Order: sequence, then structure tokens, then C-alpha cells
Amino acid sequence: MAGRLTIKEVSSILQVEESTIRFWEKEFEEYLNLDVQKGQRKRYTQQQLEILSKIKELLHTELYTIKGAKRRLDLDNSIADPLAIQHNFKTTVIYMLSSIMKELQKTQEESRKLAQEVELLRRERNKIAAQLAEEQNKSLLDLLKQKMGLKHLAEE
Repeated sequence: MAGRLTIKEVSSILQVEESTIRFWEKEFEEYLNLDVQKGQRKRYTQQQLEILSKIKELLHTELYTIKGAKRRLDLDNSIADPLAIQHNFKTTVIYMLSSIMKELQKTQEESRKLAQEVELLRRERNKIAAQLAEEQNKSLLDLLKQKMGLKHLAEE
């Protein structure tokens, strides 16, 4: 078929390894709609190349997770469809808000976990500092005892 690209060509255009494209094919198969007959090599349409380019941008430039990139593609797809906006505006807005709320909840949970870890690290640091101070005091006390013991021996 004319106009279709090989994985090597797509790899060259996007400046990523072929293995990366294969990984994205598996992770984002519902967005790419690759239709490959048995015994035939995969060929990519211009639209699939654009989707792969968007995936690269989301993952490499905007640093989305796989899950986050999928959400973003879903959101972009619903916004790009003019009928979805005209006929399902409420649904689109609710979906967008729901996605934002999920991200916020996830971020809040991660923040709570980080705060707990920081508190544990502070406690551990304080414990170690106390142990260190105790050891230093012991060493100083031992040194003083030793010096005093030597003076005692010297006076006798």
C-alpha cells in the first residue's frame, strides 16, 4: 500500500528505537488500531505516525506516565471530535473534571506518603544524633577517667 511506513522508517522519523515503538504498540494498541494480517509486515499510516509522535511527546517531553498518557489521549480524542463537544458537552466536562480529581487524589496520596517518609527519616536522624551524642559523651567520659586514673597513678 502506498503511503504506509515501515517500523524502521517510523523509528527514524521519531528518533526512537524500534523496540520502543513495539512497546508503545502494545501499551497503546487501542489508540493505534494496527491491523496486520498474518504473514505481513506492519505498516503505519500517517495518522498512526501522528499518534506515535504524540505518545513520544507525552512520555519523553511532558514526562507523563503510561497511564497518564492514555488519559491525555482519551481527553484529546474527546475534545477533537466536534460532535462530542456539541452533543456531549456535559459528559466531556465531567470526564475532564473526573480525570483532574483522580490526578489530584493520586498526588495527595503520594504527598501524604512522602510526608510520612520524611517524618520517619527525621525520627531516624534524631535517634542517630542522640546515639552519636551519647557515644561522644561516653568517649569523653572514658578519656577523662583515663586521664584522672593516670594522674592518680602518677601522684602515688
